[in-house]
Amino acid sequence: MSQKKQRSKTRSCTFVAHAAGDPVLCAEQTVLDLSRHIMLTQLPESLGRLAALTFIDMSECYNLVELPESLGQLTALTTLTLKGCSALTGLPESLGLLTALTTLNLKGCRALTKLPESLGQLAALTTLGLGESPALTRLPESLGQLAALVKLDIYRCAVTGLPESLRKLTALATLELSVCSALTMLPESLGHLAALTTLDLSGCCHVAGLPKSLGQLTALTTLELRGCRALTTLPESLGNLKALTTLHLWSNVMSRLPESLGQLTALTTLDVSGCSALTVLPESVGRLTVLETLDLSNCSSLTSLPQSVGQLAALTMLNLRYCRALVELPESLGQLTVLATLNLHPCARLPQWVTRLTTLTTLDVSHCDALPESLGDLAALVTLELYRCALTTLPETLGLLSTLATLDVCGCSVLTRLPESLGRLAALVMLDLSDCIALTLLPASLGQLSALAFLNLSSCEALTSLPESLGQLSRLSALNLSMCCALTGLPESLGGLAVLATLNLSECQALTRLPESLGQLAALSTLDLNGCRALTQLPELLGRLTALDELILYGCHALVRLPLSFAFFRHFSVPDLQDLASLTFPPEKVIKKGMPAIHEFLFGNHHPLKIMFLSMAARRRRMRRPPAELWVLIRDEYFF
Repeated sequence: MSQKKQRSKTRSCTFVAHAAGDPVLCAEQTVLDLSRHIMLTQLPESLGRLAALTFIDMSECYNLVELPESLGQLTALTTLTLKGCSALTGLPESLGLLTALTTLNLKGCRALTKLPESLGQLAALTTLGLGESPALTRLPESLGQLAALVKLDIYRCAVTGLPESLRKLTALATLELSVCSALTMLPESLGHLAALTTLDLSGCCHVAGLPKSLGQLTALTTLELRGCRALTTLPESLGNLKALTTLHLWSNVMSRLPESLGQLTALTTLDVSGCSALTVLPESVGRLTVLETLDLSNCSSLTSLPQSVGQLAALTMLNLRYCRALVELPESLGQLTVLATLNLHPCARLPQWVTRLTTLTTLDVSHCDALPESLGDLAALVTLELYRCALTTLPETLGLLSTLATLDVCGCSVLTRLPESLGRLAALVMLDLSDCIALTLLPASLGQLSALAFLNLSSCEALTSLPESLGQLSRLSALNLSMCCALTGLPESLGGLAVLATLNLSECQALTRLPESLGQLAALSTLDLNGCRALTQLPELLGRLTALDELILYGCHALVRLPLSFAFFRHFSVPDLQDLASLTFPPEKVIKKGMPAIHEFLFGNHHPLKIMFLSMAARRRRMRRPPAELWVLIRDEYFF
């Protein structure tokens, strides 16, 4: 029998037995799954007769209040899951008799106030989960008897301290104490946890200091101290953590780091982001020869970096975002020969040494007011962020960035033009020029961007036209021209955008017409014309776009008529049409009757279609003279 079928059988058998009273329960079962039985309040004493049980899952039995004493008779049990049993207030003392138990999951037992002293008798226990038990204020001293315990999770508990017996947990590898907001200190005995590899104290906002014995944790690889807002210093013994690879100090209030930091010779990640009181880094930081990631973002009081930072030979990511007090960067940063990501947002002026970082793939110099001509030397650059820069133009060497895939020039409000070399960016996929309110024209070379898929020109208020070469962008799938309020027309070449799926022209208030070639956009699925107040007509073939499933016409107050091809188009709404004050074809009385009446009207007035049908009928009947109705339609359509 498969395990799934076995669990199913166990569930129905046990539930029937419990409902019937207290008979013998399927004694051969090894798995008992009662998870999410929300009406279950207790289990019968006969539970202890299921001697073969190795696995019990009662997670999310929200109304389960207690467990029977007979639980201790299940000597073969290895896993007991009570996760989310939010009404459970305690565990029976007989719990300690479960000598084979390796996993006990009590996460989310929000009413649990204490653990039995017999807990320490669980000699085989390797994993104990107590997270999200806010009523649990203390742990029993017997906890230290769990000699096989490897993982202890006390996440979001109300414990105020840890028992001294913690020192006996010599096999413990992971200690999860994050968001224990009532915890104020850690015992000196912490240093006896010789096997500990991960210690997480994130969000322990009242822990004011760490014990000196921290340095004895020679196996520790990860130390999480994020959001420990009462922690003002780190012990010098920190430098003894020779195996430490990851140190997270995000959003702490410490003003300095210990000089012994440089002794962490295995450290690959150092996150000091959001430490707003930090003013300097120790010179010893340059000795972190395997450091790959250094995050100093939002260190708003940091005034300088040590010259030794240039010695970080393995550094691939340096984040200095919003280090507003940092007025000058050391020249030695130009020696970071493997640096791939550099964030200098905001940056007043890009230092010349940056262009020596030939391995850079991502560069953020938002808010800068000048770029060097040598920018083109960054041959490996993939992403360039120039958000809100005070630039009137971009360097001509921009075209040398042959691997550039993303160029963000959003919000560069004084940018008036782009270099012709832009067209040489053969790998460019995304170009964001939104809110470039002074940009008056785009270079003709734009059409050479053969890989371009996303072009954002939203709120380019001075842009009056687009180059004809736009139609050469064979991979363009999204074009945003919303709020280009000076744009009066679109190039006829627009119809050449074979894969264009989204075209946003909302609030283009000067746009009077759309090119007929728009009807050639076979892949177009969304066309937004909301607020195009001067638009008087739509292309005749627009309704033949079979992929178009969203057409927004709201606010097109000058639109007089719908094209006859809309007789075949189903994806526009009556409320949109009712807002079109100038629309006379179809008339208002037809629109009020809804979509069937609109389509009937358009079919009825589709003279070319009628002419074709009548001509075919006359030919099929071999009529010598076309019917009179056909002559009338031809006269009305072609001579009047």
